[in-house]
Amino acid sequence: MKIGVIARRHPITAPYNISIKEAASIMTKKRIGLLVLVREGRLFGVVSERDIIRAVAQGISPEEPASLIATRGVVTIEADEDVIKAAKLMREHGVRHLVVTKGGELYGVVSVRDIVNEVLQLKQAVEGGALDEIVPIRRQRRGL
Repeated sequence: MKIGVIARRHPITAPYNISIKEAASIMTKKRIGLLVLVREGRLFGVVSERDIIRAVAQGISPEEPASLIATRGVVTIEADEDVIKAAKLMREHGVRHLVVTKGGELYGVVSVRDIVNEVLQLKQAVEGGALDEIVPIRRQRRGL
């Protein structure tokens, strides 16, 4: 299965220079674990829950820009890559989220939870004999 099928499209983004406090507020309101920071419409970096916790523990002011704590060397994967490759990348880099790109452009975000949920749903479908019904519905829902 291609990672673009499971990725959450149109990820929540914010300007790279918002404050850490604003980033945390967006993440709380949107119930997300990763905020994609952009600069001039391009991927700048990401801020995760772990980044915010680390900043608090280090006494960094919440008024500082989120870019100060952002991960800049973002691990990305193309939407047409396999789910197994995504899982391997996560393990190799010790991350719980990947930014998904399509043709070099921001496409979505996928988390470990997204992958596990998809695998479990497919397992249930196979066991229940409903796989032929689920796959076309998912593709249609994802716009593929």
